[in-house]
Amino acid sequence: MIHGFACHERVHDSLYRVLDRVLDHYGLEEIQRLRLDLWGGCLNVRKKRGGTTSSMHSWGIAVDYDPLRNKLPWGRTRAAFAKPDYDRWWQLWEEEGWVSLGRTRNFDWMHIQASKL
Repeated sequence: MIHGFACHERVHDSLYRVLDRVLDHYGLEEIQRLRLDLWGGCLNVRKKRGGTTSSMHSWGIAVDYDPLRNKLPWGRTRAAFAKPDYDRWWQLWEEEGWVSLGRTRNFDWMHIQASKL
């Protein structure tokens, strides 16, 4: 269990607002049922997988959730976060300007970033 994680200071307040609204909307039991409490990572200084440029995680402006059910190569037919139960989850992120690679590019459904593609 983690009790916190590092992110860039410029996304801190936005990230906090999203997660606070997720808790308000879903409640703890529903968050656990949907596995929205299974964190996969944030700040991690590294290159993009298979690439030469820095990952958004390197800047602390990306987060991953439930990586076991939303694997990097999976598209909407396999990823849990592509199901309708998660529509409000995505709306809350998007209302703060965050971007889902799953919703925009149909891969890496675990990944949410505070930077346009």
